[in-house]
Amino acid sequence: MYEQDKHVLLIITNTLRNNPYSEQFRTLGQEENIEEYRVMLNLDQRLDQRTYNAPITSEVAAVWVEGNERRNTFDRNVILHGNNNEIQGIRSYAGSYDPLSYPLFFPRGELGWHADIPKVGITTEDVKKARANKNNKNNDPDSSGRLWVTMREYYRYKFHVRPNIFNPILYGGRLFQQFAVDTYIKIESSRLDFIWNHQKEIRADLYQGLLDSIHAGQDRGDAVGKQTVLSSSFIGGPRDKMRRYLDAMALVRKYGKPDIFLTMTCNPNWEEITNELEVGQTPQDRPDLVFRVFRAKLEEMKKELLEKHMLGKVKAYTYVVEFQKRGLPHAHFLLIMTGKYKLTCPEQYDRLISAELPNKQKYPELYKMVIKHMMHGPCGTLNRNCACTKNRKSCKNYYPRPFNATTIQGKDSYPLYRRRDDGHNEIVRGHKLDNRWVVPYNPYLLQMFNCHINVEVCSSIKAVKYLYKYIYKGHDRASVCVNGTSEKEDIDEIRQYRDARWVTPPEALWRIYGFELSKTNPPVMQLQLHLPNMHMVSYHGKKEITEVINREGVEKSMLTAYFEANKIHEKARSILYRNFPEHYTWQTQGKFWQQRKRKTLYQVGRIVSAHPAEGERYYLRVLLNHVKGTTCYEDLRTVDGQILPSFREAAERRGLIEADNTLDDCLTEAELFRMPSLLRRLFATILVFCEPHDIRALWNNHIEAMSEDYRRNCKNAKMVEQMVLINIREMLQSMGKDIRSFPLPEINEQNDTKDNTPREITEEANIEVDPEDMELPKHLNDEQKAAYNEILTAIDRDEGGLFFVDGPGGTGKTFLYRALLATVRGQGKIALATATSGVAASIMPGGRTAHSRFKIPLRIDDGAICSFTKQSGTAKLLQTASLIIWDEASMTKRQAIEALDKSMRDIMDIPNLPFGGKTVVFGGDFRQVLPVVRKGTRSQIVDASLRRSELWNCMRHMKLVRNMRAQNDPWFAEYLLRIGNGSEETNDKGEIRLPKNICIPRTMDDSGLDRLIDSVYQMNSACLEDPNYITSRAILSTRNDCVDRINLKMIERFQGEEMVYHSFDSVEDDPHNYYPPEFLNTLTPNGLPPHMLKLKINCPIILLRNIDPANGLCNGTRLVDNIMGHEFSCPESHCAPLMMRCSHSVSRGNNFL
Repeated sequence: MYEQDKHVLLIITNTLRNNPYSEQFRTLGQEENIEEYRVMLNLDQRLDQRTYNAPITSEVAAVWVEGNERRNTFDRNVILHGNNNEIQGIRSYAGSYDPLSYPLFFPRGELGWHADIPKVGITTEDVKKARANKNNKNNDPDSSGRLWVTMREYYRYKFHVRPNIFNPILYGGRLFQQFAVDTYIKIESSRLDFIWNHQKEIRADLYQGLLDSIHAGQDRGDAVGKQTVLSSSFIGGPRDKMRRYLDAMALVRKYGKPDIFLTMTCNPNWEEITNELEVGQTPQDRPDLVFRVFRAKLEEMKKELLEKHMLGKVKAYTYVVEFQKRGLPHAHFLLIMTGKYKLTCPEQYDRLISAELPNKQKYPELYKMVIKHMMHGPCGTLNRNCACTKNRKSCKNYYPRPFNATTIQGKDSYPLYRRRDDGHNEIVRGHKLDNRWVVPYNPYLLQMFNCHINVEVCSSIKAVKYLYKYIYKGHDRASVCVNGTSEKEDIDEIRQYRDARWVTPPEALWRIYGFELSKTNPPVMQLQLHLPNMHMVSYHGKKEITEVINREGVEKSMLTAYFEANKIHEKARSILYRNFPEHYTWQTQGKFWQQRKRKTLYQVGRIVSAHPAEGERYYLRVLLNHVKGTTCYEDLRTVDGQILPSFREAAERRGLIEADNTLDDCLTEAELFRMPSLLRRLFATILVFCEPHDIRALWNNHIEAMSEDYRRNCKNAKMVEQMVLINIREMLQSMGKDIRSFPLPEINEQNDTKDNTPREITEEANIEVDPEDMELPKHLNDEQKAAYNEILTAIDRDEGGLFFVDGPGGTGKTFLYRALLATVRGQGKIALATATSGVAASIMPGGRTAHSRFKIPLRIDDGAICSFTKQSGTAKLLQTASLIIWDEASMTKRQAIEALDKSMRDIMDIPNLPFGGKTVVFGGDFRQVLPVVRKGTRSQIVDASLRRSELWNCMRHMKLVRNMRAQNDPWFAEYLLRIGNGSEETNDKGEIRLPKNICIPRTMDDSGLDRLIDSVYQMNSACLEDPNYITSRAILSTRNDCVDRINLKMIERFQGEEMVYHSFDSVEDDPHNYYPPEFLNTLTPNGLPPHMLKLKINCPIILLRNIDPANGLCNGTRLVDNIMGHEFSCPESHCAPLMMRCSHSVSRGNNFL
């Protein structure tokens, strides 16, 4: 063996002798202690096993950490150490990258791909001249061109099989696998790198916003709008998955539920693969053969299903190709059949699908294929190590299935197929298995394709959305870390594990060749939805606004072109907007709809979604889904010849939405108790949170009560109305809304006393500094004083900087913030106080939630930006601010902070400095609550935190250690600190034992709970009537059912009459009453109160929404109830009554305040 190895090394040495890189090349293997490192996978079963399952094959795969780090992914790929100790990085775009990385595939040092490879008949000079003419030397590496070879084209050429020509890449085995995944990641990362570097050149703004900018005298394109977030996510990313899912559901709306769910998995032992292997090769060594043969088989399967109608005539279909850690590609199909071929009864199921072993004598070939491909497991008690049973009591796929003499129709599930107990069984993987272990299959397809093909009838499943979400679950992923073997086996997953994509060689080659990963047929077109002149316009930032406005067709959109088509074509007037693509094609050149010439080709339309909270845009969508033949927006608002003031009123008049008088009753009842100023605040609150159906009628009914105080001093009715409107406008602005978005009377500019200074700046400049806060700097301890001086120095020098104040609860972070705010504001400068939660924001003077202040989207991904434009008041406020404070930053996702960073670089026109060179102070405690990731593991949660952002390394970290809050109880402060640091002793389950002196023993009855209440509250009448006493105490619980039980027991102890409020629960689109109200009343979804809410005078309540953070009404604010009505409740505070109606609905959400 030694002589053979020596001979192989000699051949390799001779081969690389003339390689110009070989003598200077330094490999990673020469680095010290490299053998001591290894990659470890996190196999935590709490991870979604559909995407984080453990690999079961031996192959090379790429672990690709995505996210904000990708902008630096390929800054240095190959590191050259020169003789003068200088380090030089070779980027992936360089021609020397491939021969340096894979010398065996480029033994003569041939150049790999580079940007100037000419095509046949083209010279290098022609390529360089063409690139110079484009004035873009950093062209997209994967962009197509007539003159040069793209990166994707080059590697397709390198991977191609050519008869009688030796290709060393195809004989590389595992090195070939590595080269394939490395090449794919290089192509995709190069594309993303190009997008990242060029997307700042593209901007977008509303068409009306551009017109307003022209009128305001602003003509620079880069001074308005906001950066456009181009599609920087891969196919399979969150935005792409959501789009494809909604497209698929549009087919369901059009053609009904899917009838057949089919999964086809590649068979690596197909003859087409094995016949092409060289001696000693396995299918894993030739991923190019595997994916090409699988694609050929997939195309044949599509022909059988869609052209030959093997399972029946297909009306619409969706399929997705996936690559998982098992190393084999597979495809999921969802088929919607035409009416004649719909599967409706068990007899039809049995004609297509079998779940039994076939007759061995009659069908010997089919029998062998069923045994080989269609037997599940063994798992469960027969094999506890099987992936579907690991860490479970039984198989997650419910095998073995029960015997059935006949097929039984499923009830919101797959059918229970016929599995007769006929005594037939077979030895499979060392165990005797019978019909209970057979995966449903179609005999014809199984025998034809000789691979695993699972066929299921799914027409009986009501919740079809879960089928589509299953096939659109996205990329395969892994949780990984790299550590030395000398470290402990007990890995700290929070500190080390990273969430990453898992890329296998078949997927890499599939993507390199550009084959389809999914398809929906008929194709679905997304139709634009916008209010008049509110469509988005994209433009290059260097263009002038007048040039953009004068661009041909800029004022047009799909929707306005639909109106124009209705004017021109009589046939179009009988077609709904969502059905328009079936009869007309959208012409992007010229922006108009053209009648289809080929009736066999058509598209399904899908109007983009809108939430009810969007107001008029939502009701515009309702009208477009039901009203035909409209030629303008006014037509949609016209009912029985009358033009109504709003789309909502038009929808209600047409009977498309339900009228509701509860809000009117609420205001009427509140008029009996509350002053006009609080009635106006209640009115503003209803506008923002309750989606009133007829705002103008609500205004007309209650304007008199809301204006009583103004009418005492002013007898002019018009002037009084203007005063009420201006007051309501100010309240709406504090809630982040614009009065112009509601159908109320217009404010006369002559009565509007505000100047041209943006409202946001005026509000911040008018914040009064508390004299006591001005004295706070004198009382700072040494740690706080050091942080205070350093931050003020950065502000005074106007040099900017990022700071993070880290300290456990009670160390005086808020005390420091108040001192900073008072000092900066006392100097006449603007300081912004924000926090992740409303409660934390309310305890800082002028505090606002970060999402509200910075207009951060609620659903945010990597690369997102804030929603304000460059000419908005928010942008001008940020440009003016000298200090920005963001408390509880440890609780927010890093993507939110990165979105603010990206937007501020843009509005400050300083792209190279974090936050555009502003002084920003973050604060928080990572020992406490971390960002919320739905169903996320500890590693995923930490991966979403600020410490995983590249901004973390730009921050100056300041630690506060001394606990100022618990100086009278140092033991408890130290105890909490040990728990936060993870140094407190725990048991085997990671649980902490609480000291007995702070515990109340648990009992089987409610006596233990009574003792807990008695120890927290002194339930005498004097204490119960003291609001400060009541709101200064609380009992915390981790479960909602415990909270409800404690609340009911507490309410019983309060004196006085009890008032009970009920929710009105309903499900839209439930004609068969599958979900009766009594069932809905038992549900307690996150964020919604229980169905029954009991209140008494003086009982404490807590808000579940940020109603008005600027005035202290935010999520978590505790109040005391002092007046109750049937429709509203009045807490003791200088605020409006709270409406107590709760309407739960699948589409509308809740209206609880």
